[in-house]
Amino acid sequence: MKKACLLILDGVGYSTRENGNAVTAETLPAMFAHMKREGFCILEAASEAVGLEPGQVGNSEAGHLTIGAGTVVPCMTRRICDTFADGSWRDDDGWSVAREAGILHLTGLASDAGVHGLYRTIVQAAKTARAAGVRRIVVHPVLDGVDSLKGSAPQVLGELRGELEAVDNCELGVIFGRKWFCDRGGKLDVTRIAVDALKGRTTLETYHDSQLEKHIAGENTGEMSFPAHIFAGGPTIGDGEPVLITSHRADRARQTATVLSETQPVLMLVDPGQGIEVRHVFFPQAPLTRGLAHEIKGAGLTSVRIAEKCKFPHVTFFLNGFDAGTEGDGHCIPSIPEAEIATNPSMSLPEITDEIIKHLESDGQRAVIANLANLDQVGHLGRLDLATQAARAVDAAFTRIADAAQKNGWTLMVTADHGNAELVEDEAGGPFGSHTQAPVPFLIQAAPGQTIHWNAERGSLAQVASTYLKALGLEPPQWMEPPLAIIK
Repeated sequence: MKKACLLILDGVGYSTRENGNAVTAETLPAMFAHMKREGFCILEAASEAVGLEPGQVGNSEAGHLTIGAGTVVPCMTRRICDTFADGSWRDDDGWSVAREAGILHLTGLASDAGVHGLYRTIVQAAKTARAAGVRRIVVHPVLDGVDSLKGSAPQVLGELRGELEAVDNCELGVIFGRKWFCDRGGKLDVTRIAVDALKGRTTLETYHDSQLEKHIAGENTGEMSFPAHIFAGGPTIGDGEPVLITSHRADRARQTATVLSETQPVLMLVDPGQGIEVRHVFFPQAPLTRGLAHEIKGAGLTSVRIAEKCKFPHVTFFLNGFDAGTEGDGHCIPSIPEAEIATNPSMSLPEITDEIIKHLESDGQRAVIANLANLDQVGHLGRLDLATQAARAVDAAFTRIADAAQKNGWTLMVTADHGNAELVEDEAGGPFGSHTQAPVPFLIQAAPGQTIHWNAERGSLAQVASTYLKALGLEPPQWMEPPLAIIK
């Protein structure tokens, strides 16, 4: 009976650069020693290889979705752009609530990264709403500086404002950083700070570009913590006025949708899930009908899925092709508050590691899929010292898991979903906490008595599923991308 564990090291890109790199043989000595001894493969994890637009950095949704799908799935950005270009978005019935109200508020990330949102989506939504007959548009931009490069907000905001000038009867309202808009730790009091600002329940200073530039220059957290301001003459959201949240992913928009829906009709691009009631979803995501989860279930197996709360949807909902319930026995480990990550780069890694090993030692278990969140969450802080601490903690966890896998007859496969921690400082030594276009490593520790036969030195995340199925002794379907290695 073959047994295989897939370990996804979130945010671990592969790069030979020396400066600002927390993914090296010095920070991850056990893992790199294994790669040198047994060989490894480099996998594309950004851009078209994972269904994103050309040049777009990788992200957790695209990475885990591609791993689970075994093929490339077009991303939400592509769907939005296509329906905008062909005019079909204009004909969606969802605009009716805004037409009747005579006004629509748009709020979402004014980012150039496209991970959780994109400034271009805000522009496209504004243009489409006007074409659909909505008389008045108010845009409330949320600054990024996490998925996009820290300090890039003034330039991105300038591009957004420039493009919105072409939209008739469109104005700017409230502006603030993503810290309050994107919280996913369950703290609705944090989210209410954003919503109170959007609704004018707090006193707001008038926005000037110099204030944002001064804040970025003086704050380690950059634009993500920029306090709420209001553009001169700009309106706030009145009770009952419809709001469209322009997020591409639900996980960091759920809390804002929850609080706004207390007083407003809320429209969204994506389904928020978790029982949150919104008025309309423009781009509902139908679950995939095939993929790794379907093959495991079809073989009569049940996999164990393990991750911290902040990454749990990635190894369930995304990896299963937008359906958390397709397959898998989930084990969600509580995450520490994001504010505590800087003082605890290990996060919940000890508990995650213990949970993984418990299942590797369990009789009858054959498939484990887990995510280690540290090098993505800590990598976003843009501090090499903290990312190095996180890497050493991950390497220690890798050693424990690899030893348990070897002792209990498991094949262990290790990869990542996208780049991040391989570039936490730029060439000048400044912080760089964003996702990257870097490829990711893929390594295998074969079960005792088995041998790895590599098929390629380079590949893509779409080839992980077929390789994992082979390790389980299952034959992957013909439509899946070919396996990277065969284990005999």
